[in-house]
Order: sequence, then C-alpha cells, then structure tokens
Amino acid sequence: MRPTVRRLITGTGAAAALLLLATACAGTSAPTASTSSSGKASSGYPVTVENCGRKVTVAAEPKRVVSLWQSNTEALLALGLRDRVVAVQGAYAPYPDSVAKQAKGLKEIGSSMGFPSKEVLLSERPDFVTGQVLDGFAFDTKQGYASVEQLEQTGATVYGANLCKSTDSQSTKTWNINSVKTTLRDYGTIFDASKKADEVIGRLDAQEQKVVDAVKGKKTVKTAYFNGGTGPVIVLAGGIYDDLISTAGGKNVFAKDSVYVSKEAFAASDADVILVGTFPGQDFATQKAFLEKNFPDLPAVKAGRISEVPTQETDSSISVMVGLTKIANAIHPGLDLPVPTS
Repeated sequence: MRPTVRRLITGTGAAAALLLLATACAGTSAPTASTSSSGKASSGYPVTVENCGRKVTVAAEPKRVVSLWQSNTEALLALGLRDRVVAVQGAYAPYPDSVAKQAKGLKEIGSSMGFPSKEVLLSERPDFVTGQVLDGFAFDTKQGYASVEQLEQTGATVYGANLCKSTDSQSTKTWNINSVKTTLRDYGTIFDASKKADEVIGRLDAQEQKVVDAVKGKKTVKTAYFNGGTGPVIVLAGGIYDDLISTAGGKNVFAKDSVYVSKEAFAASDADVILVGTFPGQDFATQKAFLEKNFPDLPAVKAGRISEVPTQETDSSISVMVGLTKIANAIHPGLDLPVPTS
C-alpha cells in the first residue's frame, strides 16, 4: 500500500493510518522547500542552505543519515550516498530500477504506514535526519515521534525535503515538479555531491522539456486523478498533482483542497480523462471496472480514456518525470512519448 502525502496529511495520527488501511511540476514553477545559499569553496565546510524558512548550517559532512520518506531515500541513493544512510522509513513501494541495487539491505525503522518512535530514531545516533512536513508527520510528538527541536538538541541536522508545512501540499508554489530538484540540489551542497546533483537534475530537466515541447499548443484537457475509494471517492489535487497535470496539457477538474469527494460530485466533474493513481497491492483493472460501472456517463469513461499513473511516479521523487510523461500520453492520444526510466 502506498500512502500519498496528501492523504497522510489530511488525517491525523492513528486515525489516518486506519483510514489508509481501510481505503487501501511546470518548468517555470517556483522552487519549494529550500533554496541553496552555500558560501563554501569547493569541498569546504561549513555549508549553509535555507530550508523551510530557516538557515541550516552543516559543520561537517554527515556520516549517519536517517531518511523518513522513501522519495528522500531515493534522492540520496541517486547521488551515490548509500554509505551514509544508516536507516530509513519502511519502503511503501518498490525502489526505481536506477537505485534498486543500492537500496538492498537498507535498515528499515518504522514501516511504510508509520514512522519510528523517538527512542528508535535516536538509537541510530543520526547526525542528519531528512523528512517531510516539519510541523508534524514524522516529527509529531503526539504520536511518540521525535520533534525537530528534540533532534537538533542531540546535534543532528534536520532537513525538510519537498514539503515544510502540512498546508504546503495544496499549493503549486510550495509543492511542484521542481521540489525534488531543490532537494537534490541541497543534498548536493550538504554532502559535497553537487556535481552528481547537477547531473541528475539536468536529466530531469531534459525529460521535462520533452513533455513541454510535445504538448505546446495542444488543447487543454479536463482531467481527474482518481485514487480509490467507493464512496466518497478519493482524488489527488493541488500541489504537485495540479502542476503535473497542467504541465502535461491538462486541467485538474477538482479544487486544490479536494481529497474526498462524493460520487455525485465525481460524476458531475465532466472529466475527459481519468488518471488512476494506483499503489502496490491495488489492481488497476479493478479500479477501472469500478469507474466504468459507476460513472458510465462521464466523457472519459464513454471514450475509454482511463489510464494508470502510479502514485509513486507523481511524488516529489526521481521518478516524477516518469509520471509526467505518462500523464501527457494519457491526456493526448497519439502523443506516445517514450517513458523515461527513473
């Protein structure tokens, strides 16, 4: 099961986990969580980045890293930093092929549905902890997790990747296609791996530009991103989801704060295309059959324009351009862009 950021943020604590168990970015967008501002010479420390409205200074290259979200782990692995990672949150999906080998043997603490307790996290003696949503999520003391302040008191650096606050997921200004590029750039600064970060970012930029060029001038298509449920149904909207859809030449038919919508509202959406955000263990054919049975009058259903785009590929991760390309192909019949490897 793959918990999306929006669905985890929308719920709170154990209630959110139970709900999950029961139900199962444009080239011109502004950067999100951080802006690098390193004043270092090459290979010199300390280094400073601006992250989530604060200056984060790293005195020496981190050696004991704990990652509390899989997309962050993937970014670290993509930069060749496997030897620094001592523990990670449980994986919620298979790792992309490009980093799958490096991910083997990673020590998992917590689970795909929950984060490690304060005691478990501190037992790893981290000097660098990276997660998402610093005002809660993996740092929520009400759930027994260590707060940012508690971790910093031990001497660890805490970095908020992709999302800083629980409200950031609704806005394309604070969560978009560029979010993972910002994270990669900052990791490059922090770990003296800027050359590799630039290489990975350059590849993502090129993949994005291929989509932008291919859809230029095409008609905007009304698009829904369905994420399961039988009533109310779950949709993915706002933030990176809107950015991906608009960059691919579509417009999300649901408002940016939408998560749970009634079947009546979904039926009235007039969507010309439906993307189905599947996660491991969820069967696309079953989801497609549900849509066809319950929404036969939707233009997308009538035209057979229902396409699978796994949620792992629309997160702020190194796979985000895989998702963007699949969305563009779904929105524009005959486009048939080659889907890049992640």
